[in-house]
Amino acid sequence: MVSDNSNLKNKNKISTGLIISREQLEKFFFPSEVIQEIANLPFYLFIFISREDIVKVSCFPTKTNVIKKILLKLEEFSPEIVNGISKIMNQLNLSEDILHTTGICYELENCFYETYVMGEKIVSGKLNEDLIKNEFLAIPKVNDVSIEDVPTKK
Repeated sequence: MVSDNSNLKNKNKISTGLIISREQLEKFFFPSEVIQEIANLPFYLFIFISREDIVKVSCFPTKTNVIKKILLKLEEFSPEIVNGISKIMNQLNLSEDILHTTGICYELENCFYETYVMGEKIVSGKLNEDLIKNEFLAIPKVNDVSIEDVPTKK
C-alpha cells in the first residue's frame, strides 16, 4: 500500500534531516579545526537520530540542497529484503546518489529502512516518485514507502 507521507513520517521515524549552507555551518558550534577538515561544499546534510537519552548527529557535506529521504516500512529485516533494496537502488541508479542509509526494528513487526539520496534525478523528472515507490513495493515484505523532501534551514 502506498501512503501519503504523513503515515510513515509520524510513526517510529528513524531520523530527522536538515540541510544547512556553508555559511551556516561556519557559524555553528563546530571547532575551527573540524570546520577545516570538512569538505568545502555549499551544503551540509545533518541527520539527527534521537533515542531516549541520546541524540546522534551526523554531518554529510553535499553539493546540493535537493535531498530526498526514502523510508520503507518492512515486515522484517532479512538478507533477501536488503538484497532487494540494493538491487532496486542499483537499477534506478540511485546508489550513486546515497548520502546515508540505515535501518531499525522497534519490534519484530515494526521495521524501517531509510536512505537519504541527492534528489536531482527525481526533481528533474529523470526518475518518477511513483516508479520508485512501486519498485520498492514489489519487494516481498515491503509494506509501505514514502519519499519526502529534506528541509533546508532558512
